[in-house]
Amino acid sequence: MARLQTPAPGVPHPQIVHLLVPVLAAALLFGASGCAPAGAPTPTGSVAAVSQVPSATPSATPPTIDQAVTEAAQRFAVQTTLGDFDDQWAELAPQAQAMWPGQAARTAMLAAKFGIAPITAITLGPPAPDVVWYDPENPDVSVPGTWRFPVSVSFANPGGLSPPGVAPLYSMLSISAEYDPATGVALVVDEGPASMDAPVIVPGHITARQVNVPIFMYHEIQPVPPQSEAAQLGVYGWQVEVGLTTLPSQFQAEMAYAHSIGATSISLQHLADALLYGLALPPHSFVITFDDGRLSQWTTAAPILEKYGFTAVFFPCTALIGATNGPQVYMSSAQIQSLDDTGFSVGDHTLKDNVSLWNASVSTLNTLTEQSKQLLENLTGQPIQFIAYSGPYPWDTASQGGTQEAPMFATLHSFGYVGGLLDLRVNSDVDLSTALWQLPRVRIGLGTTTAGFAAWLG
Repeated sequence: MARLQTPAPGVPHPQIVHLLVPVLAAALLFGASGCAPAGAPTPTGSVAAVSQVPSATPSATPPTIDQAVTEAAQRFAVQTTLGDFDDQWAELAPQAQAMWPGQAARTAMLAAKFGIAPITAITLGPPAPDVVWYDPENPDVSVPGTWRFPVSVSFANPGGLSPPGVAPLYSMLSISAEYDPATGVALVVDEGPASMDAPVIVPGHITARQVNVPIFMYHEIQPVPPQSEAAQLGVYGWQVEVGLTTLPSQFQAEMAYAHSIGATSISLQHLADALLYGLALPPHSFVITFDDGRLSQWTTAAPILEKYGFTAVFFPCTALIGATNGPQVYMSSAQIQSLDDTGFSVGDHTLKDNVSLWNASVSTLNTLTEQSKQLLENLTGQPIQFIAYSGPYPWDTASQGGTQEAPMFATLHSFGYVGGLLDLRVNSDVDLSTALWQLPRVRIGLGTTTAGFAAWLG
């Protein structure tokens, strides 16, 4: 397929568009397949992009739905390649705009990110019509009937980006547009490479920044097992199966409180954007994580999260997907995939969470992490860049250690991870841009009260 090539840096914008005129007519070619929504023509063959960024001036002949969404997606791809992020704001649907703190903040963050990682080409693939788009920051927000265009993204220096292998992850993304029949205008909802949940690219020089965003660590969301059954678990078993259990009524109360003060749950990519590129965060930002992939997270936690519009990051153990181990029941592949499809995200928690990573060899890390990450990427179709370490952190606090664990961090970096989440003895909400491998978490369990939870959001 033809690709959109970016002229040399430093050329003024009007000249860039002028230089593109001769080549854009043959760029961004795609074949269309599949069924169109009722009443919409099915695109056939290859469709060439317009020879310049399409004008917003209404045409005497209203475009068909497929023409409108295609032009919107192509225009957005052109703007992303040229770095015209400010111009993209008017191209975004209200649901997409609402994810960002504002136009200027979005432009500044994307300009900083792609200033160190210039995109040279974006190719659109055949669109899939009538797809529901879910807000990755709020599962309660969705847009039905969108047209999803897969993308192929090329970078100027893919081998020089950090972490290794991040460039190909951008071709796992898509640009989606919705069509408003009342206005005849198509707007972008899924921003592809420019989206907030796009893969994290770590700059060579990291500016020291600190944000205080609590990352809550949940496990089971269910009633506590009977005392006689709990007594048979032993000390460690009790700590995990009972101590890290949250009653459904308590989880409901915690999420209701967060909602009542206007708190916002964010993804780990969003947190990384704030730490690495200075993106402003909403008031009372917090991250919700779930370890192990227990079934109660699907049956009980997810509906409550959807009710209050909170996203979460699920860290399943890949060797336990669909398994039953005594009283422990785990989510199936289909349930994990559904979570990822409907506004939640997924990270890696090794195979069974039964081997501590802190002193593991490179070979063991490859088996427990790299292979697990690849399985999750194949399952969800989404990049996996964060890991919840198996085994409690050897140090009491996140600010301790680091030197002894540096070889493990380097190995995980070589596998394509960008950060890791700790299980600490001392809870903390201090997140540092220079310590993405030592992101602290706040343990939530049977002893957590709503007042205690609220104190972290203050």
